[in-house]
Amino acid sequence: MHANSLDRSLRLTVLAALAAFVALVAIQHPLRGDLPPAEHFISEYAKGSTAALQVAAFVCWSIALAAGALQARRGRTERRVARSIATFGLAIAAVGIAVCAVFATQTVAGVLPDGVARTTTGRLHDLGTLVVLVGLLLTAGASLRLHPRRGYRIALAALFATMLLTVPVLVALGIDAPGIGQRVLILVGCAFEWRLAVELSGPRPGADAAGAHMPRRARSA
Repeated sequence: MHANSLDRSLRLTVLAALAAFVALVAIQHPLRGDLPPAEHFISEYAKGSTAALQVAAFVCWSIALAAGALQARRGRTERRVARSIATFGLAIAAVGIAVCAVFATQTVAGVLPDGVARTTTGRLHDLGTLVVLVGLLLTAGASLRLHPRRGYRIALAALFATMLLTVPVLVALGIDAPGIGQRVLILVGCAFEWRLAVELSGPRPGADAAGAHMPRRARSA
């Protein structure tokens, strides 16, 4: 497969898988009236009548992250350390989500119910979510070196601010809605992946400028 075709395929895979993840989670809200979204986390959809849908959603997210890792690995940049960190971050995040798909959560509204003993399955699910967070944060930091464009930095700063301010704002407003906070954080992660996939499929930083300074005879050759 031609390199440009592969790059486009990876980008489309990331975007399509992210869209599928969000859609699959969204359609479960009206199906699970017993799990009000303001109070419960999306992992709880993986238990009960919507289990298959939520597992499929997690699989879609894992595919998006894995495709993103391949994108980063093929990144059009000479910053090898940053590229390696971004690749590693997305790869471990993909594994983390896969673990969440395989092992269901034990918590209800983010809390282990009274009288319920923590099991290996529950611990692995919690570990998976932690790995996803660490992987995305590593990738975000490395991406600042991969893509120093002002527009990308502004977008990343806005997403980071949203992530940091969501819970404090809810608390300040007296809104006890851990499920909403989690959903906002997940959407921030998906928005970051989406923007990064678009950036990774773009021209190499400085390529346009180099082309602009190339002698006319060389460019027309």
